[in-house]
Amino acid sequence: MKTKVLLICAALGLALLSTPANAASDKTLVIIDSGINTNLDWAKSAVIEEACFIEYGLCPNGKSSMVGPGAATLDPKLVTDKAMSHGTQMASVAVTVNPDVKIVFVRVVGMSKGRATTYTTKALSLALDWVSANAARLNVGAVSVSFGRAYREAACPIETKLQDQIIGLASVNVPVVVSTGNGSDQKKVYYPACIPQAIAVGATDTRYTVKNIQGWVYPIMLISNSSPDLDLYAMGRWTVTDVTGTKAVSLGTSGATVSVATRLARELSGGLAIGTVMDNVKASLQNAYRTVTVFERKYW
Repeated sequence: MKTKVLLICAALGLALLSTPANAASDKTLVIIDSGINTNLDWAKSAVIEEACFIEYGLCPNGKSSMVGPGAATLDPKLVTDKAMSHGTQMASVAVTVNPDVKIVFVRVVGMSKGRATTYTTKALSLALDWVSANAARLNVGAVSVSFGRAYREAACPIETKLQDQIIGLASVNVPVVVSTGNGSDQKKVYYPACIPQAIAVGATDTRYTVKNIQGWVYPIMLISNSSPDLDLYAMGRWTVTDVTGTKAVSLGTSGATVSVATRLARELSGGLAIGTVMDNVKASLQNAYRTVTVFERKYW
């Protein structure tokens, strides 16, 4: 069982290590999500590889899997469900955190009549199989997974294969970073974030000062799930770009997760092991606090 860490990154531009990344060896970031509009200017520069593994529905090639240009691409004219914007939004957070990031995008959500179809951890497992097989070729530094599900079991319902995949990637210095979910649950984080070997990320909001508290207060978002399985908190309020290119404010653990994964990919480019990088990350964090603040409804 993990030890609960009520900590967050101090700022968006925080340098987690003093060693700069080497442009010749910069690690790539894998984002596993709903797809992306690769025709947006910033996406054209950032996305270097695409793959697709769909349980219910089809990839752009009319099959259940596809690798190569266009595999994860979404045509915004065909999208009617805002859930299908999620992947584009997460990629836009990565580019905000590191404008030079190189993204490997893996789509795991199908679409029917413009709406997202059902998907489970089976699709995630297929994606991780492909990531593992191509980690060296693509110089993968970290994997970002900003989705999950609630569960009724008392303990984390670990699927051995999925856990083994996360362990296997960690063994080649590739952390899998997973969002804890936005269910306001203070006893459980979503699955698969509860898997001990995953790096589980919760969300905080804009810092502020409070009487009788020295320094800044970093409030934990009321929607952010938490439990002893949580590893760290990071900023969860981001200005994102959706599949149509429209900007909006997004709140939650999804953006927090991809921001951490993006930073880890960059820091791992320095050649250090995951354990060393995480020790440095935790040494640079500051306390986070849960508050009774009611955030403006327009941001939900």
